[in-house]
Amino acid sequence: MSEQQPSRGNSNTRTIVFMVTLSVVCALVLSIIASVLAKPQAEAKELDRSEQMMIAAKILSYGGYFLIKDDDEKYEPAKFTPGGVLVPGKKTDYATSQQILEIYNKRLVPFLVDHEGNLKSFKEANVDEQEYLSEFQKLGYYKLPLMLVYKILPNPKEGEKIDPEKTQPEGWVIPVNGFGLWDAIYGYLAIDPNGDSVIGITWYQQKETPGLGANISTPEWQSDFPGKLIFQESPDGTTDFKTTELGITVVKGKVPEVLGNTPKAKSAVDGMSGATLTGNGVTAAYQDSLGPYRPFLIKIHDQYKKNNGNKKEASS
Repeated sequence: MSEQQPSRGNSNTRTIVFMVTLSVVCALVLSIIASVLAKPQAEAKELDRSEQMMIAAKILSYGGYFLIKDDDEKYEPAKFTPGGVLVPGKKTDYATSQQILEIYNKRLVPFLVDHEGNLKSFKEANVDEQEYLSEFQKLGYYKLPLMLVYKILPNPKEGEKIDPEKTQPEGWVIPVNGFGLWDAIYGYLAIDPNGDSVIGITWYQQKETPGLGANISTPEWQSDFPGKLIFQESPDGTTDFKTTELGITVVKGKVPEVLGNTPKAKSAVDGMSGATLTGNGVTAAYQDSLGPYRPFLIKIHDQYKKNNGNKKEASS
């Protein structure tokens, strides 16, 4: 009598059950891992954005150490001391993640500004800060009735308490976003208290071509921005802040070769070889993002002129 063979139907059923069980187990494991890693990933992204903003504001160097100004207004290495005070240091005084976040929270304070250029705190505007920051990041804060701007507070002295609303800023940081060749790009532009001169820039999120458009994230390319003017001068060297073109242009080639010593050169930076479309996207991002801030920039420029004039009168 021949031995009874297992039916093909039972074999297929066991295979299907095994595959479904394995898929469920794998999905469960991946879900647990994603859940466990969600918070660390969010914290890492927040730390990176904080670092990038501080680099734009010249509070943190690309090398990972803090920066302060010396008596000649030049940046020098600094180190962290208890209480969040930065003092002269060395390039080997690397900042820890905790120190970076502490300085960030002390020195970069978010405010809201309307389209008339009026500055408001989140509390004054009755807006939930965390909800606002997370909800509108991808949309672009410049598209909102109340736009985002960060006030750069000065390095405090030991024991000094600084009122974020009353203290004169060392500058302002405006979030910038647009589209590169492949996807959205997000960055920061730090501006001098005069509302016109660039302190620094960074791009904290981009998916451009490595070695080409992705160079917008490199220190070498970003170092071309400090000192550039976001309000373009007229040929006679004057600036009509109400009507002139606003932004920074990435030229195709080298600025001296393309624009020479013309006023436009003061608001332009060198392009990246093989990345013309990314450069065009960066140019458009600055124009689109800064345009709605024009009334605010004019206000802080006028206030700077007034304060600077008063200082000159007092010293004379």
